[in-house]
Amino acid sequence: MRLVCLGLVTFIFTLFSLELTRFGALLAPLWFPTAIMMVAFYRHAGKMWPGIALACSFGNILASWMLFSWSSINPTYTAINVVEAVVGALLLRKLLPWYNPLQNLNDWIRLAIGSALIPPLVGGVLVHLLIPSPEPLRNFLVWVLSEAVGALALVPLGLLFKPHYLLRHRDPKLLLETLVTMAVTLVLSWAAIVWLPWPFTCVIVLLMWSAVRLPRMEAFMVFLVTVMVVSLMIAHNPEALTTQHTGAMLNAPWLPFLMLLLPANVMTMVMYAFRAERKHITESEERFRNAMEYSAIGMALVSIDGQWLQANKALCNFLGYSQTELQSLTFQQLTWPEDLHTDLEQLEQLVNGDINTYTLEKRYYTRSGEVVWALLAVSVVRHADGSPLYFIAQIEDINDLKQTEWVNKRLMERITLANEAGGIGIWEWDLEPDIISWDKRMFELYEIPPHIKPTWQLWHDTMLPEDRAHAEKVLRESLISRLPFKLEFRIRVKEGVRHIRSLANRVLNKQGEVERLLGINMDMTEVKQLNEALFQEKERLHITLDSIGEAVLCTDVDMNVTFMNPVAEKMSGWLQTEAIGQPVLKVLHITFGEKGPLMENIHSGDMSRSDIEQDVVLNCRTGGVLISITASPRSARWTGRISARCWLFRTSPNREKCCVSSVIALLTMPSPIWQTGSVSKITSSGYCKPCRRRASDMRWCLSILIASKPSTIPQATRRATPCCGSLRP
Repeated sequence: MRLVCLGLVTFIFTLFSLELTRFGALLAPLWFPTAIMMVAFYRHAGKMWPGIALACSFGNILASWMLFSWSSINPTYTAINVVEAVVGALLLRKLLPWYNPLQNLNDWIRLAIGSALIPPLVGGVLVHLLIPSPEPLRNFLVWVLSEAVGALALVPLGLLFKPHYLLRHRDPKLLLETLVTMAVTLVLSWAAIVWLPWPFTCVIVLLMWSAVRLPRMEAFMVFLVTVMVVSLMIAHNPEALTTQHTGAMLNAPWLPFLMLLLPANVMTMVMYAFRAERKHITESEERFRNAMEYSAIGMALVSIDGQWLQANKALCNFLGYSQTELQSLTFQQLTWPEDLHTDLEQLEQLVNGDINTYTLEKRYYTRSGEVVWALLAVSVVRHADGSPLYFIAQIEDINDLKQTEWVNKRLMERITLANEAGGIGIWEWDLEPDIISWDKRMFELYEIPPHIKPTWQLWHDTMLPEDRAHAEKVLRESLISRLPFKLEFRIRVKEGVRHIRSLANRVLNKQGEVERLLGINMDMTEVKQLNEALFQEKERLHITLDSIGEAVLCTDVDMNVTFMNPVAEKMSGWLQTEAIGQPVLKVLHITFGEKGPLMENIHSGDMSRSDIEQDVVLNCRTGGVLISITASPRSARWTGRISARCWLFRTSPNREKCCVSSVIALLTMPSPIWQTGSVSKITSSGYCKPCRRRASDMRWCLSILIASKPSTIPQATRRATPCCGSLRP
């Protein structure tokens, strides 16, 4: 299909060129088929050249047959055209760059030499040698000039043309400008040929004006059309060039000077604009080069296929490669495989013009094989025709940031797990926009579905009415004083009432005003219930201790008195207010025998007397005496130390004749349990079980219970006795 189209184009341009010979010329003054074949050879591989030569030759011969007879057709001319095209294509491939053949004036000069000078001269020589003529010089010059003009008019356009150039004319502004410029150029060229002397001078000015106004591709198109139209006018009316325009010569004799100055002035302004633009470009390149070279982040120029073209020092230091080493690699080779697919997808969108830039966090391999994180930002630089030229990549080292992010993530996971395990909900209240944020635990605490947006009104409505006023007051005072607050309130849930403790701190803005509150909520329902139960138990115990007929005395770890009930006050002769903080042996005046030595260590019970029965006498402060019949110390099973002692007391013979039983128990218990005053909690808590705690971690409490009968000793004390060793009455 491509060869058919090429043959059709050759047929049309050959028909036009041969049409010029019908106005009296022996050879066509303007010949395009050679230029068409030359461009086709240049743009296609060598294996297609025979097909191109056949297609173009067929179009050439077919056009000649339509205008002339078969007998007048000379295949030698066609063969010479093919030879010229081959020579020209080889020269153009050698002299011009492949991607962008016409980048500057030097490229155009090489194009003129390779297509409009050497091939026409070769063709002229072959015509002179192979086809004899009565006017060899004239035929040689006509051949060379017609080939040269055709090559200069058509070859630049053929080399520059690309299919996507046509898409540019979807822009109405560019299309309209091209058509208007072409129309004005053709009309004024026709007017210059018809009415003005030295018409080609005017045509030159018009073509220069077109070159200044239009892009390169469109300008060459105007040149081609103008050459074809003007040549057709001259071929149709050759007298237009020989007619002396006497009126113009008489009325405007200095018109040639105007034609002389116009091109000069136009070129002067064009070159000035060119130099100014070049200066701006140079300054811009210098700024970009400095910004790239001395940038704190990595920057690189990357080709369309991924090759590193240029990299700054920051990028080289980041990846561990020198610039020369990087230029031998592609970014695909240094990218972590899992990140490559995403990068290439966005790169394709950038090339297609779907996006102008993209940002991506990705990983690279360094020269040492280490994997590092980077923040990549990519943009594209395009040609004037819109095709991508190269990429600009900005690569910022975020490896430390990623490591910190990973540590913070692990820390947040631990905090979240701790909050979930502790039942703590986190909330935040941004005051200015009045936005409240809850975490998952907060919704669970308030038993509210997660899709419901938390608000002040929602929180206010869930609170019990009797707690609302106090909560509002605490919150308002905290905002006014700009201080943290602690608040306890109750909320209504499906199971009943839930006790909440809220702790919050404030975050201040630049003006020192509270910007937002950040706090936590804790479910205190179980603690409240436990405290209430302990309080009730304590109240019951106090009532019991105050009403029973036995004496109860408690000590701390230093064996100082902490509590005495009324019976103990009566028996010891000490008031509780006087006894608090006093050593127990000072309050309880205990001797071995009625007038024997004092007991120095109530805990050990005097080890020298531990194996014999002794009389232990409690001497009342007011003079009363109680005499113990027996005393038997007992050791704890897990420490071997004496932890309890049991006494039986009786009054001396000269006292009242009543038998009084007494139990002195040293119990190993943590002090908070005893401070509650609940004896029953001691046993049920399980703290007295052997080997659960070391003796150094315990606190000692002394209880003295004296009863008129042993059976009146409280069950709690009886249950506690085995924990301290077997007590024998």
